[in-house]
Amino acid sequence: MVFPKLSYVLLKIVFSVLILLAIGLVFYFSETLVPLGADVYTYSYDDIKETVMAAGMFNLYTIIGLIVALAVIYGVFSLGKFISIKEKNAIIIPCVAFAILVVLMIVPLNTSKGLTGLSQFLAENKSYFLYQESYDYFATSENIYFDFYLATTNNDSHLFQKEYVDTQYPFLHKNNYPDVLGDFFEPFDGAPNLVFVIVEGLGKAYSGPDAYLGSWTPFLDSLGKQSLYWKNSLSSTGRTFGVLPGLFGGLPFGEHGFMEANPYPKHRTMLSVLKDNDYQINYFIGSDKHFDNADVFMNYQGVDLIVDIDDFDKDFKKSPAEANGFSWGYADKENFQNGLRKIPATEKPQVNIFQTMSSHSPFVIPEQDYYNQKVTEFLESKEYGHPTIKLRNYQKELASILYVDDAIKDFFNAFKKREDFDNTIFIITGDHRLPEIPMSTLIDRFHVPLMIYSPKLKKAKNMAALTTHFEVPTSLVAFLEKQYGLETPKDVAWRGYVLDTAQSFQSNIKHALMRNKYQFRDYFNGEYFISDDAAYIISDNLNIDPINDPSVLKRLESEFQQYKNEDSYVMKNNAIIP
Repeated sequence: MVFPKLSYVLLKIVFSVLILLAIGLVFYFSETLVPLGADVYTYSYDDIKETVMAAGMFNLYTIIGLIVALAVIYGVFSLGKFISIKEKNAIIIPCVAFAILVVLMIVPLNTSKGLTGLSQFLAENKSYFLYQESYDYFATSENIYFDFYLATTNNDSHLFQKEYVDTQYPFLHKNNYPDVLGDFFEPFDGAPNLVFVIVEGLGKAYSGPDAYLGSWTPFLDSLGKQSLYWKNSLSSTGRTFGVLPGLFGGLPFGEHGFMEANPYPKHRTMLSVLKDNDYQINYFIGSDKHFDNADVFMNYQGVDLIVDIDDFDKDFKKSPAEANGFSWGYADKENFQNGLRKIPATEKPQVNIFQTMSSHSPFVIPEQDYYNQKVTEFLESKEYGHPTIKLRNYQKELASILYVDDAIKDFFNAFKKREDFDNTIFIITGDHRLPEIPMSTLIDRFHVPLMIYSPKLKKAKNMAALTTHFEVPTSLVAFLEKQYGLETPKDVAWRGYVLDTAQSFQSNIKHALMRNKYQFRDYFNGEYFISDDAAYIISDNLNIDPINDPSVLKRLESEFQQYKNEDSYVMKNNAIIP
């Protein structure tokens, strides 16, 4: 049975939707500067809804616009019945179109070949990118061969040699990390408190010395001069989903990020070790604790207190909302103030974790006009500029960075009044760089500042050695164990090495980096870096230059595959620790 009219209508609907989708993908790229890929399938419905609402994309005007656009496109396809085509041409045109399609399928036009960073993303066909990643996500699966136990481990790191103890648990090694921090501190009055400030979107490109977009964090810059400061530091992931597992546990990535696993493989983190040593652990965030399953992860570690959007005192107001009424929650100044009120009064040492959110899309902050004006003043007085990036086009993003810098300044001024200030170590870093501001290189999305400050610090030091979030928990635990008798496990499975305190640039570690919940394409060993099947050499300020050395590319690709094999195995077989 044939229904020509119905088929014609359905065909026009499908083509109209595809064209509308293509337009939407271009719009998405214009907002994020990253093409939409299969990572969209790795987020829960609630997470996607919250992100779309936050970006201001879902409102009455958007819905009306979509309906009108769909009607217009559908109407254009309907014009065919008014165009007369001879029978001969009606056969030739589809045949030629089909032949072109076949040729393009056999010899695809790869206009992004040889390009990197934003140039590569600009050249990508946004629709093809999504379709190809969708096909890879749903129709293919990566072959994992669990032969990693044959691999040698004697070239692990010049900083720290891991002694692996059990081939059934490929990450498990003796917990003999050296204390690289002890010499930097005066003695504390007992085990020190730890305060972590995890700043949303704090990239090195616009913070601290040698920031190529100029530094937009004057308070953090001044604090960095009084701190242990790593200017060549990397986050483990290019989005927020990986900061907690990476910064506190050096944990595997899993298929879509460790916190997406259900159930979690058995594991230990710095937080769970400190909890076992009678530390009080508190986590403060101004948004929803359920986003990215942060609350599930923190509860697994035994965190005592989680304060999120539902736990603010009534005198605090939520962050300004978008036109659709959506707000992420409470802005960073309110988050810090509320958290300071709610830190428990206890004789126990404490870990207080503050995670910011104001410098997240849509970058709507309190006192918006004031900080917009501050951006203008910065551009004029400091003469910030870039040959290809027009900073004035990113006023909202830069204003939000200035705002969070002020929020951290106010937080420190308030914390100084606490009796435990002198007995506290502060660790400040970004979760990733903002993708909304164009990135200069493929490694730029991971480049974040890292600083450790304390009133008990003997002297400040600026480090140029490459390090990552993975090295933070191992170094802090080793410091607390050696200096204050922290009881730690005999064997651990943390991926990190130790923080490198060299003042000149060097890289003596190796790690994989995960861009988003689907793209796992970046790996470095020492000063060599591979990304999207190309090899680079890393230099100071994390500049990367392409190299044409097939042997290096082949070696690192083999190591990266080994890394992914191990990562997948331990996650799927509950084989992180016994």
